[in-house]
Amino acid sequence: MAEKDAKAEDAKAPKKSKSKLLLIVGVGATLLVAGGGAAAYLLMGKKDAAHAAEQKTPPKKAPVFVDLESFTVNLRDEDDDRFMQVKLVAEMRDNAAGEVLKNMMPAVRSEILLLLGSKRSADLATREGKEKLAQEIIAAANKALERTPAEKGVEAVNFTHLIIQ
Repeated sequence: MAEKDAKAEDAKAPKKSKSKLLLIVGVGATLLVAGGGAAAYLLMGKKDAAHAAEQKTPPKKAPVFVDLESFTVNLRDEDDDRFMQVKLVAEMRDNAAGEVLKNMMPAVRSEILLLLGSKRSADLATREGKEKLAQEIIAAANKALERTPAEKGVEAVNFTHLIIQ
């Protein structure tokens, strides 16, 4: 009988150490899963906040470009007979503004021709002179577009060809 009791105690002892081991492994696994879940939540939360901030700003529309064809004008130089040939492309906010510009093209071209004909070659010799001319062309084109109910006219003008002789 004593032998049976000793065997029973020996059999129970490994069960206690196995159950402790399982308990420790279970708690460790639970902590690991909980920690991983918390880390994932925090990291995903930051990405979602950044993504939400990106979504708040509306995507910028691509500009619409309208070809204004080529302009050839005599310049106001007193010494020599000089002329300028320039090809322009107007940058518009959207298709509706581009259509308004196309419909008003004769008036827009007239305003730009008057402006270009008032220039001297010395006015256009530098980068600053060309940038100033671009701003003046925008103002001239928008002056022609004032006759329409267009909300916003020409936003920029791009030189695609410029010769001064």
